[in-house]
Amino acid sequence: MTRHPGRRARYPCPDGPGTTLALPGVSQSARKRLSGETSSSLASCASPSRLEALLFGGCARFDRFVFDYFIRRLPEPPSAGLGERLARARRFYADSRFITEPESFFRSPKAPRAEVTWRLPLPRGELDLVTYETDFVPVFPEARGEPHDAGNRRGVMLWWRHHEPGHPVMLCVHGYGGGNLWVESLAFDAARFYWAGVDVAIYVMPYHGARASGRSGAAFFDLDLVRTNEAFARGIYEIRALVRHLRDEGTGPVGAFGMSLGAYTVALLASIERRLAFAVAMIPIVSFADRWWGEGDRDPWVAMAIEHGWTLEAVRDVLRVHEPLSRRALVPRSRRLVIGARGDAICTPAQAEALWRHWERPRIHWYPGGHLLQLRRGVALREVQSLIADAGLLGERPVEPMAPAGNGHRAAVAG
Repeated sequence: MTRHPGRRARYPCPDGPGTTLALPGVSQSARKRLSGETSSSLASCASPSRLEALLFGGCARFDRFVFDYFIRRLPEPPSAGLGERLARARRFYADSRFITEPESFFRSPKAPRAEVTWRLPLPRGELDLVTYETDFVPVFPEARGEPHDAGNRRGVMLWWRHHEPGHPVMLCVHGYGGGNLWVESLAFDAARFYWAGVDVAIYVMPYHGARASGRSGAAFFDLDLVRTNEAFARGIYEIRALVRHLRDEGTGPVGAFGMSLGAYTVALLASIERRLAFAVAMIPIVSFADRWWGEGDRDPWVAMAIEHGWTLEAVRDVLRVHEPLSRRALVPRSRRLVIGARGDAICTPAQAEALWRHWERPRIHWYPGGHLLQLRRGVALREVQSLIADAGLLGERPVEPMAPAGNGHRAAVAG
């Protein structure tokens, strides 16, 4: 179900009209904080059929199983002094100037030192593996010179590139635990966008994929929130540098498409980078603090965090510097798109709705699946192509339509 600007929004709600939406892992108080109002807007939606309700429930249970047993593992116990370090970090990151003057935290990048390390031919173009380094310096002084930072200085990008210059670029940002370039090419359907006339650039987040020393993403979120904050600072710096690099190489306008953690990153980028041509946030999260505390204080992960100095208020203060809801989007409203999953139990529908409201109610599309089992995702991806085409970014080039995936009920497992 697609929503366009100017139309009255109705919300897909598994529990039917007149009820609140069941959001696994999100408490009622967190739900209200995310929405900024009561949950009545989430209740003003058509009641699903019995089959749809079973479908949403099955997708949600699959999400919860993967989340509990494969994603949300207990972090390694930190070294002594974490509580004092977080107190210092809270005072530093809570500086209001970082919100009102974003460039004071997310400073403008210089061009990256990039090179193509291998190249494969494609019809009308080529597939380039680009490695690069930037001059990023952690913002929090204590984070400078730490071993884990040094290990992430070198980044990687897979570029589906047309020979003819001027093609628009869709820069893709993957979800937590992802970063395998070939898997992400499938997740973002890079080949179909390429045939539609769009260059596709797959970016790998810090501590993910080839940039991870252990399990992909494990070092991105641990009990030391300084690492998380500086990973976002590095990620935004690198993406902005790559936007400039792509344009310098002769491409057309560059937009961004993110899923899950990548959607959070793209929503943040949209509030920082004025050159961004469009922004698509699919199955987004917008508040890690509310998501974590939605599990309850007795959750083992949260319990360990509290034991080592975390409080909800402190975490909010530390993370606010990069929360997408902290600043208004700079990308034009007509070039924003939110894609949510009706059965999402990881980045729940409330998170997508909160971003949609913050983005001034732009286009929104809901698909009838979960976070990982993305049913009818082909329809959602065609909405992304429509956004690019409606923005006039494809120019007068003949565009090959994205072929429907089977009967339109294709399912994919993605993060």
